[in-house]
Amino acid sequence: MPARNVQGAAVELVNSHSVDSRSSCRHEVNDYRHMCIKLLRIGEAAERLGVSAHLLRHWEAIGVITPYRTASGARRYDQGLLDALSIAIKCQHAGMPLSAIARLLNGQRRERKHLVAQQRDAINRQRVHLERIVNFLDHVLECSHPVVRECPACQDFVSSVS
Repeated sequence: MPARNVQGAAVELVNSHSVDSRSSCRHEVNDYRHMCIKLLRIGEAAERLGVSAHLLRHWEAIGVITPYRTASGARRYDQGLLDALSIAIKCQHAGMPLSAIARLLNGQRRERKHLVAQQRDAINRQRVHLERIVNFLDHVLECSHPVVRECPACQDFVSSVS
């Protein structure tokens, strides 16, 4: 993905002022209002999201996100990018691979639904498996057999695990 220019985020800079590193103002053509867009440096964005700047650089390198760039090439993040990154972080916590997260953030609704449904189904399968393991561990805690491997219920569990 090509880098986005800070001026692109700020559409039309008032009086041709250079872009400030923290915010830029744009002139709304339709209703002549001035609007400031808060642009964060990579460290500020990382801190706000609770991740490292290294992670944000990595996600940019593999195409998960594309931050804005100043004329000198410094990365800048607006609220829309922070929101997308928050979604990406939650998807990653849910076990979704980064390639799927990139497609989810950039894809159409149909693809998003498919990706999310796949991940939900995978989590449900894991949940069922983990519930069986918890039941087994609960049984082992209460097992009266002197050696666990001699317990028929434990053996049944071991033979049923695939």
